[in-house]
Amino acid sequence: MIYYREKIKSFTDAVHSCSVIVLLSENYNLLQKEAQKISDTIAGPKADDEMRITRYFNKEINEKKHDILSSLRTKSFFPGRQVLFLNGLSEKDCKIITEIDAEWQNDDAITIVTMNELSLISDFKKSVTSSTRIVLIIYPRQKIDNEFLMGKLAGEGMNFDGEEVLDTITDFAKFTPEAIFEREFEKLTLFKLNDNKPLSVDDFFNIISVNYEINELSLAVALAERNIVELEKGLSAFYSQGKSPIYILQFIFAYFYKLSLIKLHGPNSFDAKREYPFLRSNDLEKAKIHAKKWSLDQISRVGDALTISDLKLRKYSLLFQRSILTQCFHKILTI
Repeated sequence: MIYYREKIKSFTDAVHSCSVIVLLSENYNLLQKEAQKISDTIAGPKADDEMRITRYFNKEINEKKHDILSSLRTKSFFPGRQVLFLNGLSEKDCKIITEIDAEWQNDDAITIVTMNELSLISDFKKSVTSSTRIVLIIYPRQKIDNEFLMGKLAGEGMNFDGEEVLDTITDFAKFTPEAIFEREFEKLTLFKLNDNKPLSVDDFFNIISVNYEINELSLAVALAERNIVELEKGLSAFYSQGKSPIYILQFIFAYFYKLSLIKLHGPNSFDAKREYPFLRSNDLEKAKIHAKKWSLDQISRVGDALTISDLKLRKYSLLFQRSILTQCFHKILTI
């Protein structure tokens, strides 16, 4: 069965009869939120505390296939449904989905899979729709054009100063990970909360670009260049501004995503200004250099480290979050 974002409400009634629920989106933050909602529907909000959730991440999924299949029938001391999380499954390893379904019995754990690979979706559909107990939920990237933005700005009670503002925000949305766009748009609405003046292009760049270009970018550059001194200086500056480790981690993830795009498409195969409108020319040249220094496998492993750390960060207080982020960066420096 296949559902799209707008049809998901019709799926929730059938959730308990599913063996595997696959969530597919390029938006990592959205995947985590939706996976948690579905987990709460299946097992209740206390399932984590009651040890009724088992998690596996990315590359360990293929390495621990036997453990995963055994986890289907693992029971907690607490009553209630079990949930098995496979976080960041790659398309080449999706055979595990049909293997879980073949083993699954009615009282087994329900498996929730998150995937962000969309390129081969037609082949992927064939492999997961062979069973009525496997559900694929697709979250296509929200189409953002001027008409959509006009409605979004109107919904926030904001006026805008001409089409150029809409074009600027649309360009930003096209070449920015969806989760970052959502966060930045929220900043925009807060900035204009008590301001009745129309939103201008200058307003947009004042809000979006200053921290993005100077602070976050310098931190990402230091990590990509494995410059420990600059990395530590950048982290200290961030913490002094009161920015959370989760926010920092999301930007690092976005920067390495940009490096992967350069690796995949080639440094000269696109119009740099369109592909990376918020990297200045010097910064784009740096990104191209970094892309040469990091292989796709290394970038993938950076993504794994960031994903695991992001999940840990959301469970602990700020004091422990900083320690987790430091450990994450140290691990990336050794990749």
